[in-house]
Amino acid sequence: MEEISELIKIVTRHTRKNLPLIDLKAQDDGDNKELKLFLGVRSNEYLTDQAASIGIYGEEEVDFKFRMLKSRLNKKLLNHLFFMDFGISKLHKSITFHQECLDYLHFSKLLLKVGEIKLATKLIYKTIDLAKECEFNDVLVTCFKELRDIYASTYRPKLFQSTTSQIEEYTALVEKEEEAQSIYFEQKLFLNSSITNRKKDLNSVKKAIGKLDKIYQQTQSYNIYEKKLKLSIWLHEFEGDFDEVIKIVDRSEEDFKKGKTNQTRYNQDSFRIAKIYAFLKLNRLEEGARLAAKCLKETDRESVNWYAFQENYLQIAIRKKDYELAISLLNEAFSNKNFNEQEETSIERWHLYRAYLYYLTGEKSLTKYINYSQIIENIPEFQKDKAGPNVAMLILQVLTHLDADLAKLHQILSAMDDYVNKYLNNSFSKRTKVFNKLLHKVVAHNRDYDQINQKSKYLTEKLSEIELEGDVFADMEIIPYDQLWEIIVHRLSVMRYQNL
Repeated sequence: MEEISELIKIVTRHTRKNLPLIDLKAQDDGDNKELKLFLGVRSNEYLTDQAASIGIYGEEEVDFKFRMLKSRLNKKLLNHLFFMDFGISKLHKSITFHQECLDYLHFSKLLLKVGEIKLATKLIYKTIDLAKECEFNDVLVTCFKELRDIYASTYRPKLFQSTTSQIEEYTALVEKEEEAQSIYFEQKLFLNSSITNRKKDLNSVKKAIGKLDKIYQQTQSYNIYEKKLKLSIWLHEFEGDFDEVIKIVDRSEEDFKKGKTNQTRYNQDSFRIAKIYAFLKLNRLEEGARLAAKCLKETDRESVNWYAFQENYLQIAIRKKDYELAISLLNEAFSNKNFNEQEETSIERWHLYRAYLYYLTGEKSLTKYINYSQIIENIPEFQKDKAGPNVAMLILQVLTHLDADLAKLHQILSAMDDYVNKYLNNSFSKRTKVFNKLLHKVVAHNRDYDQINQKSKYLTEKLSEIELEGDVFADMEIIPYDQLWEIIVHRLSVMRYQNL
């Protein structure tokens, strides 16, 4: 059922409605079992084969007829992928153009199979024009090979020779691009490994960027330029050199304005996201806020980049302590009809932002969409892959239970230790380790304000000296730890006088 469920999500979002394969207009047709299965899975009514079999046939047993029904629906859903419309998803225009090239090329090959050379040739020419504009050079090689066959079959020697030359030219270019891809993806793999591995040595990334630059100078291919640009940004993010990230993005935008880079392929949004994040890390909050607001104004709410802009803007608002703006941004995100189509990790982050803001502001509207009591009461089950959000949740629990029974705080801090001590090198920054030690001071000194204030001076100074890590979401410092510690110390101060 999982495969069908995923296909239904794709078909529902990316394809035009009411195609002949699955007629979504016929939702009242009770005899259409394929449609009934489709609608039941889409609405989460049928989460298992057994549930679907009961709902459609009234039988719990998953027999041959149900498996055949499921197979027919699966095949129709796959066929629906031929009708995917990337324009609906507000993806970058180059993705739509690439799919258009592939479609034209596919249609031309079908026409050639049935001997329709004239129409096929016309489609190939159309594909070549679009592929040249977008620098889809691998597509161009395939197109020219099809034309070579056509010109050989129709005896057009001059066109045959010209096409053969272009095959050689573009094949050599594609080989260079393939070399660049191999370099790029090897480094991408390395940068997605543990923080410990990356911190050992980033020289391989620097050497890779040098190689990509050399190949780009030889070819002037946008496919290589983009990979060099992305790798350079990632390198400086991991090094914490966010000033250089801003310079790189600014240079790329200037090159784009001057027409030095491919005008169809350059994805300004993706690089602006990196720039806003750099402003956030450099604490240049006003500049980051202005750029984020500008980008959101220009970005469709259904775009894949909208949430990235919104989240960075939210983080900036939180750091500015502009909680009214932060709440507004949160509500906008949750009210977006595509909210639940994000990845699970992204949705978890949005829920945590909401919980933290409720703790800070007490704004009751923030408890909508989330189970706040569950977040602050239930110790999350240990999961290495959810270390970031789970530790953020545990920190919020410490904040909420600061004046509770010490046994409860011990339990929460013990769960934090499971993450921080076991997976610090792989998942967390030094700031998390230091902040965890500060939280332990609260329990060790029985919430005694004077002792904690005195014994925590070294750690608070150390925390302020450690810069925020370059890794995006390596850990979830939703509210800067320095700010959280100020809140804790203030609470302890108030509690001291309450206990007199």
